[in-house]
Amino acid sequence: MLRIGTSEECPYCHRSSEIYISNPKSIWEELVILLLLRPVRCHDCMHRFLRPVFIETPIAPRSVTIRKSIQSAKKDEEKSA
Repeated sequence: MLRIGTSEECPYCHRSSEIYISNPKSIWEELVILLLLRPVRCHDCMHRFLRPVFIETPIAPRSVTIRKSIQSAKKDEEKSA
């Protein structure tokens, strides 16, 4: 069972530097959004837990760089066309 973290730190390792939104892995994690919870992952200890949606949580940096590279590729295609 996933823990619910209500503070700015991980409920497993109690560090707070790198907590990012995680993709849902099961139907249960898809449904918890109805309870205003979202799955997140601590990148220090790699544990997943749930966090209320009103606590700001960034997207993992890797995801951001992938999106930026896709956007820049689309812009390059538009310029060459």
